[in-house]
Amino acid sequence: MRDIAGTEQAAIQQLLDKQAIREATMRYCRGVDRCDPDLISSAYHPDAIDDHGDQRYSGRTVGRGVADLVRSAKVSMNQVTNQLITLHDDRTAGCETYFTVWRSIETEGEDRVLLAIGRYIDRFERREGEWKIAHRLVIVDLTHVVPASGLMRPSRPGLGSRDRNDPSYAALESPDTGWTRPLPAQP
Repeated sequence: MRDIAGTEQAAIQQLLDKQAIREATMRYCRGVDRCDPDLISSAYHPDAIDDHGDQRYSGRTVGRGVADLVRSAKVSMNQVTNQLITLHDDRTAGCETYFTVWRSIETEGEDRVLLAIGRYIDRFERREGEWKIAHRLVIVDLTHVVPASGLMRPSRPGLGSRDRNDPSYAALESPDTGWTRPLPAQP
């Protein structure tokens, strides 16, 4: 006779583990976009290795290193799409995540847009109940730089920011809606 309750519990735990891994991936991307070294670092174990090819960081240095690297960008958008997670056991997982990065940069005195497409190849480990990156290899499959020509202008200037003043922090940290704006009065 099959142990359905045990099977269901194991399936639920796998879903919870995969969601925790996805959230660590999102914290990294959000941390890069907001230039938040603590948020970037929260996705890594302290002894982790982050290998960007030309730049290598430890889990202790990745937050500050990556934030410093992207700080000069006026706009930064890190998007992840396909993510395949394989749970090897209850403590280790392999993960391949596709990413697209849009970033404003200045080269030769002109505003430009950097587009990078690639993959994060990660080894996640659960330690003390938390899934975090133990080793990351960044593979950039394509980069392209084009003149900005208005592409990177926000639709509502001044609303978002690349730091903790961004409204997303308030929305995610508190049920208070002080970051929202009321609708205009209807005639």
